[in-house]
Amino acid sequence: MPLEVFQAPATLRDQLIEFQTRQQCYPLTELEQLKEELSGYVGVYLLYYRGEFPLYSGIRVANQDNCCMPIYIGKAENPGKRTGKGNVTGGLIGRLREHRTSIRQATNLDVADFDFMVVVMAVDLVAWGEAVLIRHFQPVWCSIISGFGIHAPGKGRGAQMRSMWDEIHPGRSFAENLSSNPVTVDSLQPQVTQHVRNLAARLGCPYNSAD
Repeated sequence: MPLEVFQAPATLRDQLIEFQTRQQCYPLTELEQLKEELSGYVGVYLLYYRGEFPLYSGIRVANQDNCCMPIYIGKAENPGKRTGKGNVTGGLIGRLREHRTSIRQATNLDVADFDFMVVVMAVDLVAWGEAVLIRHFQPVWCSIISGFGIHAPGKGRGAQMRSMWDEIHPGRSFAENLSSNPVTVDSLQPQVTQHVRNLAARLGCPYNSAD
């Protein structure tokens, strides 16, 4: 006899997506100016790209007027906590700082081209909320180009292949000694272009029909 599976009601997912649309977008360069407001909170964060890297031209157009199409979605949790507040140095501010460092180290990305949004949540809901928003937005750095959110490989794993993200955006020191990944911008372009085109139509984002 198959087990009964509990599913979160669709209305709850819809409420989260509607709640997300009401949150403010901030330049990633202003992260430290918002540290007091963000410190200690957990939840889900969304990164938006507006730069000139050719692979993401469709994403840049989608975000030209507002934060419409995230390039990455992640979560920040504080294990053991049961409210939205937690460790002052961890949580959302800590995770966003890590990502800002990764972007700064990349030789072909600029922190000034990124905005971010946070969806503060009770820690019990964070993993669920991240999954809901990733399924809804299907960000390129979550669905096609993997590796942005990883940390340095542990001892004995230095022989592994460089992530797709680190191959496309070189510069992180821990990835320099890893074996190269065969992926290229040219090989990814058709898939990313089609993916962004489909997303723009579904999300109602601006899109350059020439792409």
